[in-house]
Amino acid sequence: MKNLPKAGRNAKGITSQPLGVRLTPAEVAEVEAFAAEQERSRAWFLRFLILRGLADYKREIASKSTH
Repeated sequence: MKNLPKAGRNAKGITSQPLGVRLTPAEVAEVEAFAAEQERSRAWFLRFLILRGLADYKREIASKSTH
């Protein structure tokens, strides 16, 4: 994860309203630690994880439909 591309900012008003995510205190601490390690905000890191998870999920669904 060290070679992450730098993301540019979106135009104001282009993103949807924030989503609430419920995490345990231990999960929040873990997210904050990883975000700090990457020198990113907690929001950026959570978005990164969601997008990465969506990509993995799409690959999984695609591989199941070919079997």
